[in-house]
Amino acid sequence: MTRTARTLHVDALDVLLRGRMAEVAVARDWELLREVARLAQHDAPLVLASTDPALFSTWRAAVTKYHLKGWTHMTPERVDAIRQKVVSRQHALA
Repeated sequence: MTRTARTLHVDALDVLLRGRMAEVAVARDWELLREVARLAQHDAPLVLASTDPALFSTWRAAVTKYHLKGWTHMTPERVDAIRQKVVSRQHALA
């Protein structure tokens, strides 16, 4: 599935805010899962605190829940490693 960078960002933020990481992982949407992990790893941009305080606090709360639900180790690099492992396994079976 090909997405624009903007669409990927918006979709990933929606997943993060709604706490739907497991659904994305089960669907093996690696591109989206990697972007969610990146957004959580980098946290909400500080500029949002003054430009959009509601989004800033919601994003910060979602990142906290991300970590509390055990997703801390799901970094963009980890998503890449898992994706590579899955692809390697699929090629070995083919």
